[in-house]
Amino acid sequence: MNKYLKIRNDVRKKIISGYYSSGQLLPGEAEFCAIYKASKMTVKHAMDGLVEEGLIVKRRGSGTFVKELNHSEMENLQSVNQFQGTTDSFPNDEVSSVILTFEVITASEELIEHLKISKFAQVYHVKRLRNVDGHPYVIENTFMPAAIVEDLTLKICQGSIYKYIEEELKLSIGSSHRKMQARKASQAESDILEIPAGDPIIYSSQIGFLTDGRPFEYSETIHRADLFSFETVLMKKK
Repeated sequence: MNKYLKIRNDVRKKIISGYYSSGQLLPGEAEFCAIYKASKMTVKHAMDGLVEEGLIVKRRGSGTFVKELNHSEMENLQSVNQFQGTTDSFPNDEVSSVILTFEVITASEELIEHLKISKFAQVYHVKRLRNVDGHPYVIENTFMPAAIVEDLTLKICQGSIYKYIEEELKLSIGSSHRKMQARKASQAESDILEIPAGDPIIYSSQIGFLTDGRPFEYSETIHRADLFSFETVLMKKK
């Protein structure tokens, strides 16, 4: 991960946690450069990204401030910035998994690019149907480097893989780059999700990063459109 993304992730985390409070004046550019041992251009790139996210505002002649958010907006931001899997997204419901594929494969050219791993690296391939209260919710097709997500088992895949990564492997999940689009379900997807063929689904692809910048996951998910929702906070760009 580029240095500016590491800075952006760290400052974001400190805002969400309350280390930098709502409306607080942030350290100046020179101070951030010293803190992160980075150039002015790198710090500016990181701060510009946080402005676009709606987390900070720049005021000419005054400095850069944490955006003043009400309680509801802060809760939304906290939710969006949590790297949640299906299990954590439904804390009050029963989430179960049907393992469709569990194997170790040699990384393809596409996976080498996404996960920044070497040629012939070994990768876990896990394809699961995730059910919520007994109803099909999402198909998850996930690839994780075996050198990072060590000793993954079929039993672990029945539950929360993210919980295993953080609690058992003691790795810290940091951020993700996600793309989403709507399209029609294929016959195979319809059969698994128990929806009519051609019904709308939400397709997303995602690269997950640890806080140290290493990609630990590339995944593709197929959500039932009738059960899918996404919430975030938007800010008008000035």
